[in-house]
Amino acid sequence: MVGMVAQSDPDERSGPLTSSERFAQGVLVFTLGAGYIVVSSGLISYNKFLIHRERFPFAVPLVFMHACFCSCLSFFLYLVKPSLFPSLTDEARRVPLDRDLILKGALPIAILFSGQLALSNSAYLHSSVAFLQMMKEANLALVYTLSLVAAIERFHSRNAAILVAVVAATLMTIHGELHFSFTGFALQGSSQLFECTKIVMQAMLLSAPGRKLDALTYVLLVMPFCALILGASICGIHLLTPHSELLLPSLADLALWWPHLLANSCIAFVLNVVIALFVKHSSAVSFILAGMVKDAMIVMSGVFILSEVISRMQAVGFTIQLMLILVYTLAKAFPKEFENGIFEGFALVFFGDGFGTAAAPAKGLADAAAADDPSSLKVPAGKDYGALAEAGALSARASSAASWRGGSGGEDNGGREGRTAASIGSR
Repeated sequence: MVGMVAQSDPDERSGPLTSSERFAQGVLVFTLGAGYIVVSSGLISYNKFLIHRERFPFAVPLVFMHACFCSCLSFFLYLVKPSLFPSLTDEARRVPLDRDLILKGALPIAILFSGQLALSNSAYLHSSVAFLQMMKEANLALVYTLSLVAAIERFHSRNAAILVAVVAATLMTIHGELHFSFTGFALQGSSQLFECTKIVMQAMLLSAPGRKLDALTYVLLVMPFCALILGASICGIHLLTPHSELLLPSLADLALWWPHLLANSCIAFVLNVVIALFVKHSSAVSFILAGMVKDAMIVMSGVFILSEVISRMQAVGFTIQLMLILVYTLAKAFPKEFENGIFEGFALVFFGDGFGTAAAPAKGLADAAAADDPSSLKVPAGKDYGALAEAGALSARASSAASWRGGSGGEDNGGREGRTAASIGSR
């Protein structure tokens, strides 16, 4: 999919893996999965630490820096090792960068992506990381609804019932918030609307043959537009309707916090690379489970690292969210295994050979998706954890569920998205 380590691409092997190679592959997948979980949850906590009224309360400029930094490093990486961008260099997978792709694909997605990131990061000034993450769990339901409206998803009573339960669990977490801020709630809700619209639009605009991008090519193509849009927005809002949360930082702010800003931007780019590698080498089940663990780690980091407080109702609601999302995402990724019920589906997915049909092979996530639905999205979607990279991860999960069975997909971001190369992005 991403084509980062050609020699270890399972599709290019002529025979089965030896025991030592299987062990090495397992270690690699575990390492990348652990890196994905640690880096993504760490980045969100770092963003929350920085976006504080006594530190660097400039959420939109911070995202603008991320966009600029990721754009520059992606271009540098392309110059140094172009093979990491197969959509631009591989004859078999090359995607023509024409006017149609830019104006009807990259640009509208970048506009939505920029709005998503600006709003979600601004929400850190008003609400806790744990609360915002619990809200994000409802993205699957919103993506599914928008996909039905756009006629790219088929209605299924089982899926609808699960998502209604996810929404109910999300309402529990909102009702149980001890320090509820309507401003934070509104900013996060608006961000999720931007994000889910972006995911569905990606499925509609970038899923056609010849437009399927690998993860890093997606970053290289979309991030520069995000930087331009965010930069223009900062200047326009600052001149026309000044607001304390949208003002540009002073030189004194930059001089004081530049080591943190540089480190934060580096972590954001590293997350893009880790997600790309993990998507390539992991199976669908591995990516889904890693996404679940990541979501839990984000909430726990807010509680144990940032000293945030959650209520018992929120803890119960969040646990229900994760359980339902796991069922939904696996059922979307492996529909045949779940035809006879949830319990049998879990048995087939996790113990394949022992219960009949094997689950998805240890191929790249994109391949697992294509095997189920050739029309599924293969373009990285950003999901949002406050950073461009995370944004991609979040979207990935939200997309995954919607895209793997004729749906919308692509985060993230973060979202329950059917992780594919197109969805670098989870939750």
